[in-house]
Amino acid sequence: MQRLEWSPLLETGVAEMDASHRALLQAIHATIDADNTSLPLCIAELLAALAADFAGEEAMMDHLHYPADHDHRAAHRRVLAALQHALPVAQVDADAARTLLERLPRWFLGHLSAMDLPLAVAVERSAHPYAPPPGAQLRVELARLLQEQSI
Repeated sequence: MQRLEWSPLLETGVAEMDASHRALLQAIHATIDADNTSLPLCIAELLAALAADFAGEEAMMDHLHYPADHDHRAAHRRVLAALQHALPVAQVDADAARTLLERLPRWFLGHLSAMDLPLAVAVERSAHPYAPPPGAQLRVELARLLQEQSI
């Protein structure tokens, strides 16, 4: 499996999001790389990290009265539900859980480009107290091109 490495193309320009995303990508790879014994614990830690990241994004959406918040929140719920399902599976069949986990880097890239970068554009266009991301629209296009790459 080809790894998705952090690069400037993945940055939204919103410092809080970028720091969280960088940590999430590391946690995703740490979970994928975990041995069978520690896999359930790594999945639980990844679930907690994702929940914290999602809470931060959802707070931004609330503050902005973000029009696409329903779809964005639904995407969050779907990935959390999939990982919650993988947790007990990992305890009895690590290979089956890994089948799901190996899809996470591609999911991360798709979610970043389809959901998080448009949110960053909304932050940029608002008088929001978060630091505005310069050139976020360009990053939307760059992320779309990156998504077309085989991950």
